[in-house]
Amino acid sequence: SMQSLFVRACRVQRPERVRSMAFDVCQNTPGWAPSVGNRISPTITLQKARKFDEAVADKFKASTYDEIFKGKKVVLFAVPGAFTGVCEKAHVPSFSKNADAFKAKGIDSIICIAVNDAYVMNAWKNVLGANGSGIDFYGDHNAAFTKYMKQEANLAGAALGTRSQRYAAVIENGVIKVLQVEKAPTDLTVSDGDSVLKALK
Repeated sequence: SMQSLFVRACRVQRPERVRSMAFDVCQNTPGWAPSVGNRISPTITLQKARKFDEAVADKFKASTYDEIFKGKKVVLFAVPGAFTGVCEKAHVPSFSKNADAFKAKGIDSIICIAVNDAYVMNAWKNVLGANGSGIDFYGDHNAAFTKYMKQEANLAGAALGTRSQRYAAVIENGVIKVLQVEKAPTDLTVSDGDSVLKALK
């Protein structure tokens, strides 16, 4: 099978390159779509928000699928960019204010993702303060996860370049249970904390 051929071809590669190659293959697999009922690739990685010195100390270790999603019920929401209008003033706070309510619904973690590096996300988290409490921040520095989820957006008009659409998902043990995508990155009508909370069963 194609999968077995891929595995054999990768055996001579370094483990980190195997993970990268596997992600590339999954990202470009025909038929994959980020829709309810589909499982996300176990090869995805993200960079948890932290200081640059901390990343140097841990050798820029990425957070893995197992660490983020395996055996967990996760609310994930993506924003077009750190330190930007709707994201900072409304989207993030909408989840922070509902953190306890999500926990009561069995949610293990709430994570915010943007196409920014982990260090910008860390600085943004610190600036948000209480408005970002109860949320784990991750950087999708090369937009790999965003592209895998087919949510990339060209925001060059706002001097942002390739970024993420605004969306939210509930992912249970790697399976998408809820997916709510805004019609435009400036909208906040279906991916806010209140809307996602209402969508939870």
